[in-house]
Amino acid sequence: MNQTSLTFQVLIEEDKAQGDFIAYIPAIRLGARGDSLEEVRENAKDLLLMQIESGQKKGKGFPSDNTTTIDQITISVPSIV
Repeated sequence: MNQTSLTFQVLIEEDKAQGDFIAYIPAIRLGARGDSLEEVRENAKDLLLMQIESGQKKGKGFPSDNTTTIDQITISVPSIV
């Protein structure tokens, strides 16, 4: 069986309030959670594989990674006196 390697951008953020990590995968617009960086990465891989397998069963091709931009914005808020 032939294998194809695909690379996807994943944004991982620590959720200190919940004590875990969140991984967002822009190409499929879904996210995964995990208790550690290692676990959230594995959960993100599993989610991607499930989405790809589901798409293949429906006759769809591989999702393409998009060109996500992470940027900063500045806003002005009223001062609290």
